[in-house]
Amino acid sequence: MNFLKQFKKTFHISFWEAIIALAVITVFFILRYCLEQIPLPLVILGFIVGTWLAFRPSEWAVEGLNSSAKYVGLSEYVAGIFSSLASNLPEAVIAIMLLLKGQELIAVITVLSAAGFNTLILGFAILVATWKKWEIKVPADLEKKESPLIRWAIVALLMTTVFAIIEYIHALNSEIFVLSDAQLTKPVASLLALSYVIYLVFIIGRKDVKKDKLSVSDDIEQQENNETIEKNDTKSHSQEHEKRLSKPMTILMLLMGFTGIFFGGEALTWCVEELMHGTTSIELSPIAIALILGAAGAVPEHGIAIVSAINHDIDVALGNSIGGILQSSLLIFGVLGMIISITLHPFIVLQLAAIAGVLWFVKRCIHDGKFDTFEAVMIILIQVLIFVILFEDISIFE
Repeated sequence: MNFLKQFKKTFHISFWEAIIALAVITVFFILRYCLEQIPLPLVILGFIVGTWLAFRPSEWAVEGLNSSAKYVGLSEYVAGIFSSLASNLPEAVIAIMLLLKGQELIAVITVLSAAGFNTLILGFAILVATWKKWEIKVPADLEKKESPLIRWAIVALLMTTVFAIIEYIHALNSEIFVLSDAQLTKPVASLLALSYVIYLVFIIGRKDVKKDKLSVSDDIEQQENNETIEKNDTKSHSQEHEKRLSKPMTILMLLMGFTGIFFGGEALTWCVEELMHGTTSIELSPIAIALILGAAGAVPEHGIAIVSAINHDIDVALGNSIGGILQSSLLIFGVLGMIISITLHPFIVLQLAAIAGVLWFVKRCIHDGKFDTFEAVMIILIQVLIFVILFEDISIFE
């Protein structure tokens, strides 16, 4: 009984869930490579397996990164950023694999639709948190540390949208309009990704500078209270040691996490290929498939934001969802644009503009020092509007 409890505490799943999952995953991969004619139920099973592998192992990767950050000595906030990046790994892996398979449109829309689903999650998280109180205060970390990146993201995404419109005008002025003529160039995309990398360096560097200043200005006070500090440091070190995993377990969590995410992305990519070109191909729009993949990557992992809001942990709720939006729209989208020149599909342009609009809402909330129920509803409606436009005018996007 102690083994079962310890197993669940370590891996965040029950022992029986692990056994069932391992059996189902094994059966799926055996049937996938043994059957010549792939039936539709096997493809559906592949989506279930891929979603589970994108969800559970990302928790292990986050756990491993958190523990690694404690060993390296990173602050909790910086560790949280890297954990959020690990949460977005499934979307990135799926998108890169789709690119390698030649599915450019599905890859890009998968990433941006994941940002769209994160937008819905952000709105619902704020709505849940403000349902009875009508408003909540903006968390300090969001105001001080995320605000500069949010301002930059608004400007960058709006400029990218304007760039797309100019590309459309240029293509329309040609003798024959071809959508592929309107492209996001690699230098522009690289700047989006670079901006997030600079942000990470800024956050880490700023923390270090702050520590240096405090160590110089408070030197005398620290000497006078040396004994008290030693006791507190010992207690803090003891608590930190209890929270972090052992080094072998940290490495195991990282290996299991990243391996699971890889095979999850590979399974979902295979399902997409089978639906579009295999023996089970059905009448399903590439964008519809991309939306399914975006939801599979974003909703299970970032759904924790809504759970956190219900439990009144609004810092985690907002940080998780806003972090997911910024990472998808700047870093992952930018990296994809560095690999290939992205065709500026109308949905891509609409989603970029919608993200900029949502971030503007968030920026105004930060300026006001609060989020309220009305703003939560507006954030939800912005993203719902984009999805409605997508499905109402689906012929435009083919």
